[in-house]
Amino acid sequence: MSQPGHEKSHLRFYLVMATLLVGGILFLLFINDSEKFSLTSAIVGTYKNGTEVPDIFEDESTGSGVGEIDEIFSKKIERNANEVDLTLQFDEIPSIKKEAKIRIIELHFTTSGTKININSDRLDLNTLDEVTLVIEGFNGEAELQRLGFSLDGTVKSLTVNDIALSSKTQMKISFSDLSYDYLSLEDIKLEEVEFPAGNGELSVAEKLNYLLEQDTLTIFFFNGKMTVDRQADSLLAMEGVAKGISSGGALLNLNLR
Repeated sequence: MSQPGHEKSHLRFYLVMATLLVGGILFLLFINDSEKFSLTSAIVGTYKNGTEVPDIFEDESTGSGVGEIDEIFSKKIERNANEVDLTLQFDEIPSIKKEAKIRIIELHFTTSGTKININSDRLDLNTLDEVTLVIEGFNGEAELQRLGFSLDGTVKSLTVNDIALSSKTQMKISFSDLSYDYLSLEDIKLEEVEFPAGNGELSVAEKLNYLLEQDTLTIFFFNGKMTVDRQADSLLAMEGVAKGISSGGALLNLNLR
């Protein structure tokens, strides 16, 4: 037989717990509606290295962006960020000199003063006014300057104005400061590319577009295609993936997926 005192004690315990639970729920709802403190924003707010990352999404109450895109983009995408799609149109050419593997190189140029060495022979281009040179499977040192392009390495195949040069083994190729009208480098990897101040347009992950106006630019890692066309409106074009970008010298932590 149960004792009346024990039944009253259990009932009192349940009433106290229910009261505390209801009170806690009401307290959480109250502070979440407070103008000075929002539990939801405290949980959702993103922090990186101890600093809150600005919200760039639209404010539903005002219809305006909380963070300014221009201010955000004048800063830096971290080097350890995930790869993001990148396209760049720019009116300046970076200086690049590095050991590289490039799947396809295409050059358009005139033959005036051009010296190209293949193995131990010089490529005779004297009968041609204009040349389209396509190089496949290059491995060696490549150097890009504003007015010239240099190579020193080996290639798998070589085509001059649609005429293929064949060899049982890889061919050695070398030339210095070749003055070109058009240059295309496909599947090139660059750890760091620095651009002098110039004008252009940068697009990242098809989400953010940024106009460059006399801005310096550094891409810390790039993998894709680079084209220089002296007849085009934009001297240089790049399309591929990047891990880190710095523009104008200011810094920003930004991770786009």
